[in-house]
Amino acid sequence: MNRYVLTILIHLIVQSVSGQSEPITQLDSKELYHLLMEGSPTLLDVRTRGEYANGHIEGAGQLNYYAFDFRPKLLLLPKDKPLYLYCNTGYRSQKAAEFLADNGYQHVHNLQYGIMEWDLHDLPVITEPDAKPDSENKMEPDEFHALIQSDKPVLIDFYAPWCGPCRQMMSVIDSLEETYADKIYIVRINADASKKLVKELQLMGVPFLTIYQNGEKLFENKGLMSENQIISVMEKF
Repeated sequence: MNRYVLTILIHLIVQSVSGQSEPITQLDSKELYHLLMEGSPTLLDVRTRGEYANGHIEGAGQLNYYAFDFRPKLLLLPKDKPLYLYCNTGYRSQKAAEFLADNGYQHVHNLQYGIMEWDLHDLPVITEPDAKPDSENKMEPDEFHALIQSDKPVLIDFYAPWCGPCRQMMSVIDSLEETYADKIYIVRINADASKKLVKELQLMGVPFLTIYQNGEKLFENKGLMSENQIISVMEKF
């Protein structure tokens, strides 16, 4: 038995002894990988069909978190077996795991940082024959490094097309772009399309906002920011 599986078993035993039941267990990519090597557990990808086709973990089923019938289908999963869920960053799969736990599922495991972390560790993925890689707002590492050398501050918005908070924040940035055009250059980078760059920067979540000037990073924030928070940052330049 390898140390990753042993660590998880110890965690579950401690829960049992202490009498504290935590139906959702968070796993990192290496822990999940070694568990998958030990057997064939029920593994579910809750991303869209397009995301799944462009690269998924071998053996994973797929249900679209945003589909109208997602929850009824989710409840068809067996309650007597451990379930392993993942998405791109861990957000959608965590929400799905919470729904299962609320409905009596006791052995739910979530890939905490999603397949973005899995990719950072060069763990294997399967690409479907019908895959259509995203190319909108794609940026290669050499383009990025040239961009951030600008004398004018560059605000870079890393997003993903499926990401609700990303769309919410992007609409705010769009509304501010004209106002701050003389002060800040705004660039949008699609994290799903820019996998080489994402790996180089070790990004594990979107939205991710950062500002560079003359090659120096001046600001970064992972997660949703309000309009007032974004304005406060922009006003510093």
